Amino acid sequence: MRKGLIVTIDGPSGAGKSTTARMLAAKIGYRYIDTGAMYRGVAYAWVRQGRRGDLSQFLAHLSLTFSFDSGTAVFLDGEDISEKIRDPEISMLASALSKDSRVRSYLIEIQREMGKDGQVVLEGRDTGSVVFPQADVKFYLDAPLDERARRRHLELTSGKAEEVLTKVQEEMEKRDREDSQRSISPLVIPDHAVRIDTAGISPQDVVRRLCEYVEQVKMRR
Repeated sequence: MRKGLIVTIDGPSGAGKSTTARMLAAKIGYRYIDTGAMYRGVAYAWVRQGRRGDLSQFLAHLSLTFSFDSGTAVFLDGEDISEKIRDPEISMLASALSKDSRVRSYLIEIQREMGKDGQVVLEGRDTGSVVFPQADVKFYLDAPLDERARRRHLELTSGKAEEVLTKVQEEMEKRDREDSQRSISPLVIPDHAVRIDTAGISPQDVVRRLCEYVEQVKMRR
């Protein structure tokens, strides 16, 4: 018997998954697991190695660790790379590497181990469809492309990164297409997932809706 529910939140970039998942987990006292950061961590490590060599051997010897107890933290060989993995180039490479079954198997095993006992909110692109298809509660967040690009642009510029909005939107559209069309674990709306369009809704209101649904499921257990 698990300690609590397994809650998954999937959706495309800029839909508000990370903010929502983090706030929801804090609200209900669950652990937040950012699976996207895990893929970006692998991508950053692959770039640092020079993108050379056998990928299987690279993963077998990869010293990558994650901490989600008080925010998202990613460590490579003991070095905190949490900020470095947010670069748009790393995000695009993470999407490319996510098509490789070896990378997915490597990270899905870690994700399942982290969430097996419940009391977790996992956020990503396949958490409710592949990682935990048996999750107790599944959400799929979405928003129009222009709205998602605007959010990501604000996020980048607030961090002093000079990015043109049109470029951000083009890169996001490309990633949406690649994530949806990949043969391995494509971005889809998981079976029985509650879909929420976050456009024009504050993060607090989105979390309130999700919280109400989670509490309903808890009461039925």
